[in-house]
Amino acid sequence: MGIFMKKFYAVVFLAGFAFADISVSIDALSGEQKISPYIYGRNIDVISDSEGADAEQLSKEKDFYSKMLESGMHFLRSNNGNNATRYNWRKKMTVHPDWFNNVYSHDWDVTAKKLIENMPGVDAMYAFQLTGYAASTTDYNFGEWDYKVSHGFYPTSTLDLAGGGEVSDDGKTLLKAGDYRLYNEPWPADSTVGIIEHWRDELKFDMSRFTYWSMDNEMEIWSGTHGDLPLDIDADFLVERYIDVAKKARAKWSGIKLTGPVVANEWQWCSVGATGGKSGLGKGEDRNYCWLEYFIKRLAEEEKSSGVKMLDVFDMHWYPTETSYEERVNWHRVFFDTTYNYSGANGIKMVNGSWDNKQTKEYIFKRVRDWLDKYFGKDHGITLGLTETSIIDETDPMTTAITYASWLGTFMDHGVEIFSPWTWGDGMYETVHLFSRYGHGLRVASTSSNDSLLSAYTSVSAARDSMTVILVNRAEKESQNVSIEISGLKNMGANATTLTLAGITGETFKSHTENALKAGTASVVSNKVTLTVPAKSITAVMLTADAVTRLNRMQPAANVLFSQGNAWFVNNSSGSVHSAQVYSALGRLVKNFDALSHANVSLETEKLPRGSYMIRLNTASGFKTQKILVK
Repeated sequence: MGIFMKKFYAVVFLAGFAFADISVSIDALSGEQKISPYIYGRNIDVISDSEGADAEQLSKEKDFYSKMLESGMHFLRSNNGNNATRYNWRKKMTVHPDWFNNVYSHDWDVTAKKLIENMPGVDAMYAFQLTGYAASTTDYNFGEWDYKVSHGFYPTSTLDLAGGGEVSDDGKTLLKAGDYRLYNEPWPADSTVGIIEHWRDELKFDMSRFTYWSMDNEMEIWSGTHGDLPLDIDADFLVERYIDVAKKARAKWSGIKLTGPVVANEWQWCSVGATGGKSGLGKGEDRNYCWLEYFIKRLAEEEKSSGVKMLDVFDMHWYPTETSYEERVNWHRVFFDTTYNYSGANGIKMVNGSWDNKQTKEYIFKRVRDWLDKYFGKDHGITLGLTETSIIDETDPMTTAITYASWLGTFMDHGVEIFSPWTWGDGMYETVHLFSRYGHGLRVASTSSNDSLLSAYTSVSAARDSMTVILVNRAEKESQNVSIEISGLKNMGANATTLTLAGITGETFKSHTENALKAGTASVVSNKVTLTVPAKSITAVMLTADAVTRLNRMQPAANVLFSQGNAWFVNNSSGSVHSAQVYSALGRLVKNFDALSHANVSLETEKLPRGSYMIRLNTASGFKTQKILVK
């Protein structure tokens, strides 16, 4: 988990103003790009990595599995952040850098197995270790509970007491650091990537469920989080450790997806070090570099010289700390908006290699994309990911939901591949459920006449026979009259179904059929939909139309589909089928299967109501479709 760097500024925004009606224009044939199912993700909690969980724990896990599946989640970051850095997969233990560097048992084999058995359609990401060390024994732990009893608190920062350390009587000052060699062992690149063969060859796990691997965690702040280790940390040291492990991992598994540099927080985006500041820049021959630019530059040079692909997903963390409603609901603009002056801009002031107080616009993901294009070339294929953040408003789940929806929509619009918040709060299951279970697989272009106030995020089916427009109204007190004009759909239905999330308190999501969504309708006249959305709300507008000709050009899917009664299966023994969807006769997505295993995969059609359905397969040779009848 990243370090929180706090700074507050005033922002004048929405409250107390009257607004004109908002117009939204949508072109169903423009701006098409695939929406990654892995933006519907979160970090692991609840699931125990112990084989001997009690009945209460098992009940909590069952509820977690249910909510993940019912809400339409597809991704689980399962490496536990800082605890991943010194995980020893052979001895099933890791160093906990919080408080004392004590070593505790952990077993990723258990959580991976639970995911395989209980969460179909959800893939997970674990991590490689890059420090060169891993936990070796629990014999030299410091007395954690005795410390708490004696002093009434745990330390606010790590005291290096494991391995024989000594602390002052008041528990606040380290008198003698412990010896790291007593509870760590050398852990070279060969050891860390050995987990691939352990899972694939020994445990026979379906590795298609574990394609993504994080290259450690927040390595530019190791001097603070793992300061007991003898590491001489600078930008070059970190890049060299990364390259060594990346090459060994790619040699073990060519299809692996590596994510990095997993940078901690805004203060660290441009500087290597525990506290940010003016040191720790990448040292180039021509100038100093922002850490992220230097990382990209060095990896591109290595890839060109070695021919080994270095990076698949550019992965980072961000923990914004602003507390006002106006600032929270603008956080999504920090990623791509080149016009937005962000009050929390701090580390970005080092973006050009020296402190520049005029740097107030972050647009960090756009900057990263520009650097990737510059150093790797235009067709590099490297995507973006945000795998830790906290956006919870503890006092108001609707503020959390609005903020989360704005991030999901922004990432959907800009092709972000992975998104997994570190903390999870009330309103988030409701939001991801609305996007994932009622949205479609392709994003198309939407334009709002007042995007800062109300955004429209639009997805369509490949056949263009269904569309979902998600309207996020950020106005805190005012409802909005919205007119949506749509082009590119053929013979739209006379009415649109609406689902609205507004005014929730507490955790309201229980399942796909039991939640806080309020259903309604909106009329469609001459390709235009008009409706009023409540203040501080998220509304999905779902439309149907006739399929367009591109569906007719798809190949039949009979050669990979087979049935047993009403149960239909995909024969994916060749691994050529990437995903499968089942659509109702009205074009609504009712089943979605991503990252299919190399086996016969059930499409669960026997669980559907009687009627006609369309099965759509995304294969190595293109899309294939077949109509079926469930009796």
